[in-house]
Amino acid sequence: MLSPKPLRLLLVDDERLARAELRRLLAAHADVEVVAEASDGAQALALQAQLRPDALLLDVQMPEQDGLAVARALNAEARIIFCTAHASFAVEAFDLNALDYLVKPIAAERLAQALQRLRDELQRCSPYLSDEHRVLLRRGEQMALIRLGDIALIESRDNYLELRTPQGVFLLLGSLTRLLPRLDPQRYQQINRQALVRLDAIARLQPRREPGGGLQVQLHSGEWLNVSRRQSQLLRQRFSWSE
Repeated sequence: MLSPKPLRLLLVDDERLARAELRRLLAAHADVEVVAEASDGAQALALQAQLRPDALLLDVQMPEQDGLAVARALNAEARIIFCTAHASFAVEAFDLNALDYLVKPIAAERLAQALQRLRDELQRCSPYLSDEHRVLLRRGEQMALIRLGDIALIESRDNYLELRTPQGVFLLLGSLTRLLPRLDPQRYQQINRQALVRLDAIARLQPRREPGGGLQVQLHSGEWLNVSRRQSQLLRQRFSWSE
Protein backbone atom coordinates (compact mmCIF):
# COMPACT_ATOMS: atom_id res chain seq x y z
CA MET A 1 0.00 0.00 0.00
CA LEU A 2 1.30 3.46 -0.88
CA SER A 3 1.99 5.72 2.07
CA PRO A 4 0.11 9.05 2.09
CA LYS A 5 1.86 12.07 0.68
CA PRO A 6 3.59 13.91 3.56
CA LEU A 7 2.55 17.35 4.69
CA ARG A 8 5.59 19.52 3.96
CA LEU A 9 5.77 22.30 6.54
CA LEU A 10 7.97 25.35 7.00
CA LEU A 11 8.29 26.51 10.62
CA VAL A 12 8.71 30.26 11.09
CA ASP A 13 9.41 31.65 14.56
CA ASP A 14 12.16 33.94 15.86
CA GLU A 15 12.43 31.87 19.08
CA ARG A 16 14.44 28.65 18.80
CA LEU A 17 12.62 27.03 21.73
CA ALA A 18 9.25 27.74 20.11
CA ARG A 19 10.39 26.01 16.91
CA ALA A 20 11.68 23.05 18.95
CA GLU A 21 8.32 22.75 20.71
CA LEU A 22 6.52 22.75 17.36
CA ARG A 23 8.83 20.01 16.10
CA ARG A 24 8.08 17.97 19.23
CA LEU A 25 4.31 18.28 18.71
CA LEU A 26 4.57 17.56 14.99
CA ALA A 27 6.57 14.38 15.65
CA ALA A 28 3.30 12.73 16.71
CA HIS A 29 2.05 12.98 13.10
CA ALA A 30 3.62 10.37 10.84
CA ASP A 31 2.66 12.19 7.63
CA VAL A 32 4.34 15.50 8.56
CA GLU A 33 7.73 16.53 7.19
CA VAL A 34 9.38 19.73 8.44
CA VAL A 35 11.26 20.87 5.34
CA ALA A 36 13.00 23.82 7.01
CA GLU A 37 12.94 26.40 9.77
CA ALA A 38 13.13 30.18 9.51
CA SER A 39 13.89 32.64 12.28
CA ASP A 40 12.73 35.81 10.54
CA GLY A 41 10.46 37.04 7.78
CA ALA A 42 13.06 37.49 5.07
CA GLN A 43 14.37 33.96 5.57
CA ALA A 44 10.81 32.61 5.52
CA LEU A 45 10.06 34.25 2.16
CA ALA A 46 13.29 32.92 0.65
CA LEU A 47 12.63 29.37 1.87
CA GLN A 48 9.02 29.50 0.70
CA ALA A 49 10.14 30.43 -2.83
CA GLN A 50 12.83 27.74 -2.83
CA LEU A 51 11.02 24.81 -1.20
CA ARG A 52 7.32 25.44 -1.91
CA PRO A 53 6.03 23.77 1.29
CA ASP A 54 2.39 22.80 1.69
CA ALA A 55 2.00 25.34 4.50
CA LEU A 56 3.80 27.71 6.83
CA LEU A 57 3.39 27.52 10.60
CA LEU A 58 3.95 31.23 11.00
CA ASP A 59 4.59 33.19 14.19
CA VAL A 60 2.84 36.58 14.28
CA GLN A 61 5.06 38.52 16.67
CA MET A 62 8.55 38.76 15.12
CA PRO A 63 10.98 41.69 14.93
CA GLU A 64 11.42 43.72 11.73
CA GLN A 65 9.08 41.73 9.46
CA ASP A 66 6.28 40.12 11.47
CA GLY A 67 4.07 37.23 10.41
CA LEU A 68 1.35 39.48 9.01
CA ALA A 69 3.88 41.23 6.77
CA VAL A 70 5.16 37.86 5.57
CA ALA A 71 1.60 36.73 4.77
CA ARG A 72 0.93 39.92 2.81
CA ALA A 73 4.18 39.52 0.89
CA LEU A 74 3.18 35.98 -0.06
CA ASN A 75 -0.07 37.41 -1.45
CA ALA A 76 -2.08 34.20 -0.89
CA GLU A 77 0.56 32.08 -2.66
CA ALA A 78 0.98 29.85 0.39
CA ARG A 79 -1.26 28.23 3.00
CA ILE A 80 -0.71 29.67 6.45
CA ILE A 81 -1.40 28.50 9.99
CA PHE A 82 -0.71 31.45 12.28
CA CYS A 83 0.88 30.81 15.68
CA THR A 84 0.58 33.60 18.24
CA ALA A 85 0.90 34.25 21.95
CA HIS A 86 -2.05 36.66 21.76
CA ALA A 87 -5.60 36.09 20.53
CA SER A 88 -6.40 39.80 20.15
CA PHE A 89 -4.47 40.99 17.10
CA ALA A 90 -6.04 42.64 14.05
CA VAL A 91 -5.92 40.37 10.99
CA GLU A 92 -7.22 40.87 7.47
CA ALA A 93 -8.36 37.29 7.79
CA PHE A 94 -9.70 36.54 4.33
CA ASP A 95 -6.97 38.36 2.44
CA LEU A 96 -4.19 36.68 4.40
CA ASN A 97 -5.51 33.22 3.50
CA ALA A 98 -4.99 31.74 6.96
CA LEU A 99 -6.18 28.17 7.44
CA ASP A 100 -6.16 28.44 11.22
CA TYR A 101 -4.86 30.34 14.27
CA LEU A 102 -3.04 28.52 17.06
CA VAL A 103 -2.59 30.31 20.38
CA LYS A 104 0.59 29.59 22.33
CA PRO A 105 1.18 27.45 24.28
CA ILE A 106 -0.12 25.31 21.44
CA ALA A 107 -2.25 22.35 22.49
CA ALA A 108 -1.64 19.05 20.71
CA GLU A 109 -5.37 18.69 19.97
CA ARG A 110 -5.60 22.12 18.33
CA LEU A 111 -2.53 21.45 16.24
CA ALA A 112 -4.07 18.15 15.11
CA GLN A 113 -7.24 19.99 14.06
CA ALA A 114 -5.25 22.54 12.07
CA LEU A 115 -3.29 19.79 10.31
CA GLN A 116 -6.53 18.02 9.39
CA ARG A 117 -7.86 21.22 7.86
CA LEU A 118 -4.64 21.42 5.85
CA ARG A 119 -5.09 17.83 4.63
CA ASP A 120 -8.70 18.58 3.65
CA GLU A 121 -7.64 21.76 1.87
CA LEU A 122 -4.97 19.97 -0.13
CA GLN A 123 -7.47 17.31 -1.17
CA ARG A 124 -9.99 19.84 -2.39
CA CYS A 125 -7.53 21.97 -4.40
CA SER A 126 -10.35 24.48 -4.82
CA PRO A 127 -9.81 28.17 -5.66
CA TYR A 128 -12.46 28.99 -3.05
CA LEU A 129 -12.23 29.09 0.73
CA SER A 130 -13.63 25.95 2.35
CA ASP A 131 -16.45 25.91 4.90
CA GLU A 132 -13.86 24.89 7.50
CA HIS A 133 -11.78 28.01 6.91
CA ARG A 134 -11.51 29.93 10.19
CA VAL A 135 -11.79 33.72 10.25
CA LEU A 136 -10.65 35.85 13.17
CA LEU A 137 -13.34 38.51 13.62
CA ARG A 138 -13.93 41.43 15.97
CA ARG A 139 -17.00 42.43 17.97
CA GLY A 140 -16.25 45.45 20.11
CA GLU A 141 -13.17 44.54 22.16
CA GLN A 142 -13.73 40.81 21.70
CA MET A 143 -12.16 38.56 19.07
CA ALA A 144 -13.65 35.26 17.94
CA LEU A 145 -12.56 32.52 15.56
CA ILE A 146 -15.54 31.86 13.26
CA ARG A 147 -16.01 29.00 10.80
CA LEU A 148 -16.73 30.34 7.30
CA GLY A 149 -19.59 27.85 6.86
CA ASP A 150 -21.38 29.47 9.83
CA ILE A 151 -21.56 32.92 8.21
CA ALA A 152 -25.11 33.32 6.91
CA LEU A 153 -25.08 36.93 5.74
CA ILE A 154 -22.40 39.47 4.79
CA GLU A 155 -23.43 43.12 4.40
CA SER A 156 -21.34 46.11 3.35
CA ARG A 157 -21.18 48.96 5.88
CA ASP A 158 -18.99 51.80 4.57
CA ASN A 159 -15.41 50.44 4.77
CA TYR A 160 -16.44 47.39 6.79
CA LEU A 161 -18.30 44.14 6.29
CA GLU A 162 -20.90 43.07 8.83
CA LEU A 163 -21.03 39.28 9.20
CA ARG A 164 -24.02 37.51 10.76
CA THR A 165 -23.26 34.25 12.54
CA PRO A 166 -24.89 32.06 15.23
CA GLN A 167 -22.37 33.60 17.64
CA GLY A 168 -23.54 37.14 16.85
CA VAL A 169 -22.65 40.00 14.50
CA PHE A 170 -18.98 40.67 13.73
CA LEU A 171 -17.06 43.26 11.71
CA LEU A 172 -14.30 42.83 9.14
CA LEU A 173 -12.42 45.56 7.31
CA GLY A 174 -12.92 45.10 3.56
CA SER A 175 -15.39 45.15 0.67
CA LEU A 176 -17.74 42.71 -1.02
CA THR A 177 -15.90 43.22 -4.32
CA ARG A 178 -12.67 42.00 -2.76
CA LEU A 179 -14.28 39.11 -0.90
CA LEU A 180 -16.58 37.65 -3.57
CA PRO A 181 -13.85 35.91 -5.65
CA ARG A 182 -12.81 33.95 -2.55
CA LEU A 183 -16.28 32.51 -1.87
CA ASP A 184 -17.75 29.44 -3.57
CA PRO A 185 -20.64 30.57 -5.83
CA GLN A 186 -22.33 27.23 -5.13
CA ARG A 187 -22.65 28.31 -1.48
CA TYR A 188 -22.92 32.11 -1.55
CA GLN A 189 -24.77 34.57 -3.77
CA GLN A 190 -24.87 38.33 -3.84
CA ILE A 191 -28.48 39.50 -3.53
CA ASN A 192 -27.97 43.26 -3.95
CA ARG A 193 -25.14 45.79 -3.97
CA GLN A 194 -24.77 45.69 -0.20
CA ALA A 195 -25.28 42.03 0.72
CA LEU A 196 -24.57 38.41 -0.06
CA VAL A 197 -26.08 35.37 1.62
CA ARG A 198 -25.19 31.76 2.18
CA LEU A 199 -27.69 29.80 0.13
CA ASP A 200 -28.42 27.17 2.77
CA ALA A 201 -29.27 30.00 5.19
CA ILE A 202 -32.31 30.90 3.04
CA ALA A 203 -35.56 29.55 4.45
CA ARG A 204 -38.10 31.18 2.13
CA LEU A 205 -38.54 33.21 -1.06
CA GLN A 206 -41.42 35.51 -1.89
CA PRO A 207 -42.09 38.34 -4.39
CA ARG A 208 -41.78 41.91 -3.21
CA ARG A 209 -45.05 43.84 -3.21
CA GLU A 210 -44.11 46.53 -5.73
CA PRO A 211 -44.51 45.52 -9.43
CA GLY A 212 -41.32 44.19 -10.96
CA GLY A 213 -39.61 44.63 -7.63
CA GLY A 214 -37.89 41.29 -7.50
CA LEU A 215 -37.86 38.95 -4.53
CA GLN A 216 -37.46 38.93 -0.80
CA VAL A 217 -35.60 36.18 1.02
CA GLN A 218 -36.13 35.11 4.59
CA LEU A 219 -33.21 33.60 6.46
CA HIS A 220 -33.55 30.79 8.99
CA SER A 221 -32.90 33.50 11.61
CA GLY A 222 -36.21 35.10 10.57
CA GLU A 223 -34.68 38.18 8.93
CA TRP A 224 -36.13 39.37 5.59
CA LEU A 225 -33.86 40.84 2.89
CA ASN A 226 -34.63 42.53 -0.44
CA VAL A 227 -33.14 41.01 -3.60
CA SER A 228 -32.35 43.16 -6.63
CA ARG A 229 -34.17 42.43 -9.91
CA ARG A 230 -31.11 40.92 -11.58
CA GLN A 231 -30.21 38.74 -8.61
CA SER A 232 -33.87 37.73 -8.25
CA GLN A 233 -33.70 36.17 -11.72
CA LEU A 234 -30.59 34.21 -10.71
CA LEU A 235 -32.22 33.01 -7.50
CA ARG A 236 -35.33 31.86 -9.38
CA GLN A 237 -33.14 29.84 -11.72
CA ARG A 238 -31.07 28.40 -8.89
CA PHE A 239 -34.10 27.29 -6.88
CA SER A 240 -36.30 26.49 -9.92
CA TRP A 241 -38.86 28.86 -8.40
CA SER A 242 -41.67 30.67 -10.20
CA GLU A 243 -44.42 32.93 -8.91
